[in-house]
Amino acid sequence: MTPEITVILPAFNAELFLSRAIQSVQKQTFANWELVIVNDGSTDETIKIASAFEEKDPRIRVISQPNRGLSGARNTGIECARGN
Repeated sequence: MTPEITVILPAFNAELFLSRAIQSVQKQTFANWELVIVNDGSTDETIKIASAFEEKDPRIRVISQPNRGLSGARNTGIECARGN
C-alpha cells in the first residue's frame, strides 16, 4: 500500500534525540505514513538506533549517505519518498 504521507527525518549524530523523534511519529493517530530517516554521515549510534526501529516497523526506512548537510539529507529523503 502506498503511504499517504512521507515524513523525512534528517539525522546527523542524533543519538540523543532520535528515539523520541521516531516514537513521536509512531504515536500519531493517522497511521498511513512512512518515515524516511536519512543518516547523514553520523559517527555516533544514530544508524544503530534507526535500524532497530526499521526492523520493527515496516513503515520506517533508513537511508545512509556521506555527510551532505541538512539540505542534502532533506533532498535525499524527498527523492526516496513514496507518499502521495
